[in-house]
Amino acid sequence: MMKLFEELPEKLHQTNPHLVPPFPGSVAKLLGPKAPFAKRGRVSLFIAYKNGEPAGRIAAIVNRAHNEFYQDRVGFFGFFDFINDVEVASLLLKTAEDELKKQGLHSARGPYNPSINDECGLLVEGFNSPPMVMMPFNPDYYQAIYEKLGLQSVRNLYAYYLSADVQVPEKINRVVERVKKRSGIVFRNLRLKELNEELKIIQELYNSTLKRNWGFVPVGYEELQFASADLKQIVQPEFVMIAEKEGTAIGFSMLLPNINEFMLKARKHRGLMRVLSFVWSLKTKSTKEARLAVLGVKPEFENLGIPAVFYFESIQRGRKKLIGGELSWIEESNLPMMRSLELMGASRYKTYRIYEKTL
Repeated sequence: MMKLFEELPEKLHQTNPHLVPPFPGSVAKLLGPKAPFAKRGRVSLFIAYKNGEPAGRIAAIVNRAHNEFYQDRVGFFGFFDFINDVEVASLLLKTAEDELKKQGLHSARGPYNPSINDECGLLVEGFNSPPMVMMPFNPDYYQAIYEKLGLQSVRNLYAYYLSADVQVPEKINRVVERVKKRSGIVFRNLRLKELNEELKIIQELYNSTLKRNWGFVPVGYEELQFASADLKQIVQPEFVMIAEKEGTAIGFSMLLPNINEFMLKARKHRGLMRVLSFVWSLKTKSTKEARLAVLGVKPEFENLGIPAVFYFESIQRGRKKLIGGELSWIEESNLPMMRSLELMGASRYKTYRIYEKTL
């Protein structure tokens, strides 16, 4: 069942040129019993059939880490894919809702695959290009069906794009240089040879700088180790920066090469040949784009202009190797960050949406 569950979106939407299949086995690994999420939650998987053929899938998700952190009874759904058929989607959602009710949960929120620290959100704007690394994708008919099923929008998440051809205004250059000189803050690269120690620093920074985000759930060290097993294959040290003041880490940012480019090329192959094609590209080529996936600064240092320096440095470093990149996701209420991006020449080009329904 797991293999079919993983491959089903590609089977349903094989004519869509923008769908990026997961690396073979990655969904099974993410949802498997040895994955960190298995210790903090529970995932129940369902597949719907129509006329004897697979027609959709969904996961009912219990995230104990979320419920303990917020002291609530929110349930989640994710990996929700279906043919253009309201009845199929309705059956899947009801099945997930019934499972969540059995666990004593009061609402269903999603899509999360399987948590807010992974791929999340339904694409509702920006269907004319493939998703960037660790971002979801779905056909445009999903939104109408979501809303017919009684799911209500609770949060928008925005993705911005910046072309390497866009020049950062001179005013921003001056501000950044002033911040660097006056703040006494040093920006250094990730030390891959000391990865375990670096992960401890990143965990503390992640949990202390992003806890104000809507839906935030603290990330555990084991989760970071689990993710780093894959990420260290693609991360470039100069694209992961840690800001330090007097030797203490106060912020970090992570720019990820868009390896979805390689998976799109490998998609024409199946099985082992797909794996070999992807790995060959990973070892021999460089991506044309990247995604600034995480940026956090401790609250007491935000007014020093550190986020702007992170953006500026990421742009400058990326411009040497890339044609452009995505900055995502940005919560709809984070107006200061959106203004900063727009001042640097970025434009909003995709919107993802989180939905919820009372059980």
